[in-house]
Amino acid sequence: MHSNTVLTMGDLSCGNDFCIDTVRRFSRNPTCLQKAGMVFTSYYHNNPPGVYFSMPVLLTLLRTQLKAGMVSDVFSVLRVSVAHRIVPSYDFLLTLFHDVREKGHVNYMSGLMQLTSQMVSAGLVLNLDFLDCIKNTPDGQQPVGSNSTTGMAFSAESSPDYMKLAHAIVEIELCTRHEDWRGMGDVFRSICQSNHRPSQMDHISGRIAIALLSESKDKLSLPYAAFAHTVFQNKDENSLVWGLFGRIGVSLMLRYHKTHQWAKGRKVVEVLIASKMNYSTLKGLFGNEDSTSRCFLLTVAAELLLLSGSVEGALKTLRENNWFVSSSLWPCETADLENRIHMLMRLAEKTSHRDTLEVLCNLPGLKEPNELVDISRFCPLFSAHLQTCVDRQVLPVASDTADFMLSKKMTVDGGMLQILLHKLGKQNLWLRAREVFRRSLGEVYYPGLSAPPGSTSLVVPCRLGEVELALAMEMFITVNASAIRNLTEMGEPSLTITLKRTQSVESEYLSAASRLLSASCILLPKLIVQYKAVNPSKEQVFTVCPSSARSWLRHNHLWANEVWAN
Repeated sequence: MHSNTVLTMGDLSCGNDFCIDTVRRFSRNPTCLQKAGMVFTSYYHNNPPGVYFSMPVLLTLLRTQLKAGMVSDVFSVLRVSVAHRIVPSYDFLLTLFHDVREKGHVNYMSGLMQLTSQMVSAGLVLNLDFLDCIKNTPDGQQPVGSNSTTGMAFSAESSPDYMKLAHAIVEIELCTRHEDWRGMGDVFRSICQSNHRPSQMDHISGRIAIALLSESKDKLSLPYAAFAHTVFQNKDENSLVWGLFGRIGVSLMLRYHKTHQWAKGRKVVEVLIASKMNYSTLKGLFGNEDSTSRCFLLTVAAELLLLSGSVEGALKTLRENNWFVSSSLWPCETADLENRIHMLMRLAEKTSHRDTLEVLCNLPGLKEPNELVDISRFCPLFSAHLQTCVDRQVLPVASDTADFMLSKKMTVDGGMLQILLHKLGKQNLWLRAREVFRRSLGEVYYPGLSAPPGSTSLVVPCRLGEVELALAMEMFITVNASAIRNLTEMGEPSLTITLKRTQSVESEYLSAASRLLSASCILLPKLIVQYKAVNPSKEQVFTVCPSSARSWLRHNHLWANEVWAN
């Protein structure tokens, strides 16, 4: 019994060796190619592979048959080899799919799909690991009997969705090889219309994103743009298509930003914007992209546009998203805020004076307080912008800058404030001058200035400029309108202005008196102001003609009350 067993095994080894050697020789001769296939299928249909079985010989046979157009023979050889759980390389399978598709062998597609499913269950790992979901199913774990004509891991008929998935992955790989990005869009839409689990769809979408990141032969084209053109041919696409398309775009955007490919990243952002995709509320498909904040996504999008030369595009993106930074639904980390700050600082350097102010005003922590940001760090930026605008006579922007700084309790240089008010008055921008002066009133900027309601005496520091003095007079007359109306021309108390000493040099103090008299003539109608005396503190006191003050009130009380009395 034992000797017979040894003899049988020896015979099988010899047969195996003879078969492989014959297939090798016949494969080299085109006229014997069909016989090579017949030898292989006849022998291995009834016998298992032995130690002499050669995978290179099998692959040579398959490639030679396919090159000769013998697709049916290729299928015959594959069915026998797969029955023994011997599968060809992944590259050969792709080549076979490509050949069947390109040559229009539609009648072979069903059989090819069945063979693909058998290969997967026999151990073939298709690139991109797309068939994990299939291999983990009960059907996918059933062994294939060597003599079975119906047993297979699963069939196109019993698992149509799985087969569609398998087919789609192969199509994606083929589209990648041939840079057929529009064709990939068709495949993507087809997948989205099938019934697959979310995890499967995320996986497929991630693989498409990887494919779209590949370097195209046409350096000027963007695979994602061509892909998008096909995906959105139908404007009524379902939400799954929109969502996954957007997530693919987000992943591409983040990758191009990380690798400093600004031009490509800009094109992705432009595609997302053109498709009216609210991409900032989506998550990417790779690694930790699901934790990326909305703030950071908008920063990345704006930075891609900015660094590729589209300053207006960056501004528009931020404006359309209301300069979003953080919310309870979309919180952000300190790093996100720092990234936004640095991006906005770069953007502010490249914009017009008015746009620069808008950018600065939207630095994190200014419009909406944020405990993670100390806004005092922004004061030098605003001060520099104010200085630039004053120097270049861009006074409307300068006044808005100063007004914003004062509203946020940022320190404004007193000398710069005085120069700004002087220039605003000289260019008849009195509305702006009044707003800035009104905001800056207080001990910090105008210590010693006193015009309490109900009083008939105004105290002004002698360091004030002509425009500041005129504004102080307007305020004084307006807030004391009731008292002024009751004054008589020669009665007591009189309407006075005291020029408070803040300068140690006498000539500078005396020049302030000239400014005060000039300021009274700026008002329309002008005030009649006259020197009266020197008080015990050796400060000059001036009187204001009550009738001139009442005349000014009659002409200006409507707007004056709105500005100074509120």
